[in-house]
Amino acid sequence: MVSTLHQEEKGSDVNVATHLLTDVLDGAVDAVVVVSNDSDLKLPINRVRERVPVGMVNPAGGNTAGDLRGQPTDGAGCHWWRTLRPTDFRHQLPTIVGGITKPERW
Repeated sequence: MVSTLHQEEKGSDVNVATHLLTDVLDGAVDAVVVVSNDSDLKLPINRVRERVPVGMVNPAGGNTAGDLRGQPTDGAGCHWWRTLRPTDFRHQLPTIVGGITKPERW
């Protein structure tokens, strides 16, 4: 038996990188938060870190991609990293919505 997981996104990393770089270079932002663990963003993230603080949020759980790691003091400084965990979503919905009750384990 073989189990596979095939995730494919077409162009989303290029779109994120383009908007990220243009917003920073145009001076439209003072800091950014990027929700991704896509190591294809290594170069644009590193360039942006030279100019503004960057917060990296890993939505997939597990370890942050090595290419997206760095030091809080790199470049402009004040960078941070966070990995989302199931507990981050427990309080996102009210207990009852439209007569449907949220499961207790949520």
